[in-house]
Amino acid sequence: MQIDLGGNVLPGFVGGSKDVEICADILRTLYSAGVAAAVLTPRYYPAKMSVAEFTTLREQILYTLSENMPKKCPVLYLGSEVYLDERLKYISDIGSLAIYGTRTIIVDMPEGIWETNLLDTLYAIKMADYEILISHIDRCPEGYVKDLFKLGYKGIIDASALLGVTNLLRRKRLFDWIDGGNIVGVASNFASDEKRAHEKIMKLHSILGGRAATLAESSAHYLAGAIKITK
Repeated sequence: MQIDLGGNVLPGFVGGSKDVEICADILRTLYSAGVAAAVLTPRYYPAKMSVAEFTTLREQILYTLSENMPKKCPVLYLGSEVYLDERLKYISDIGSLAIYGTRTIIVDMPEGIWETNLLDTLYAIKMADYEILISHIDRCPEGYVKDLFKLGYKGIIDASALLGVTNLLRRKRLFDWIDGGNIVGVASNFASDEKRAHEKIMKLHSILGGRAATLAESSAHYLAGAIKITK
């Protein structure tokens, strides 16, 4: 995993690190395990705050992190993980949620049945000339995933989907999706288990084999033009 497309490590957000120090530790660990670049993707819920409130909070936390940034860490980019909500159709500044410097938006699909209005919202974002990546696609029902792929959407899988006690048929399915170009990246999401991050990433490299290079290349496509927030 040379590129981490879903680093939900910023503190102050749902599922993020407990504090800035732990966040810095995770970034240091990612670097030591060979992760060259990572996109910071704090979670955004339209029902909880406006885009302006979210981006302001994100900048404040990022400023605090910059004062504790480890000397050795991956090249960092700034984005978000956007929970799909019908409200998104009416947000004029949705571009602020894209990976900074690009038109790539990472979307988290809700659990349960995906109503037509949600799929219409996804389509409206796409028609506004944004590239959409579906996060945690390994958690979604297989039938839904196949429909998304048919519609041209691409996915990101969690590293955990290939680690631990994994059904071999499930792993083969994920490999087939990677080989078919439908899965284009991996998200670490190690905020709650930073002490084992290095071990997990090294194991992931072994499991992916040559597919690691394939995913790094496809992930890099979505970072073309992205603005780095670290050197």
